[in-house]
Amino acid sequence: PLLSAHCISSIIFESRRASEARGDGRERGERARMTALFDEQSLAIVAVLFICTCTYIKMRAPTLLNTREGFRGILWKAARIGERLSPWVGLVCFAAGIGVLLR
Repeated sequence: PLLSAHCISSIIFESRRASEARGDGRERGERARMTALFDEQSLAIVAVLFICTCTYIKMRAPTLLNTREGFRGILWKAARIGERLSPWVGLVCFAAGIGVLLR
């Protein structure tokens, strides 16, 4: 990859520190919001929901995900993961729901 996780986190940390130095209106204890790409738990939830969505689409309209090349190939692979590992994907969805409720 072009940027490692350490490099990205240091960029985020430096930009957060610069915004705190400027005083952009946040209170001292308030944290900056992170997107789902930088929060590991949210990234895992997005990945599992993507797998579940692709599996659902394949069950409802199998002709949409017949090709295994290009963008549809990514969707086909996610649907295949959902078909073969459905008990584990369901368990992760359940655990993610509990985790969101307890936050």
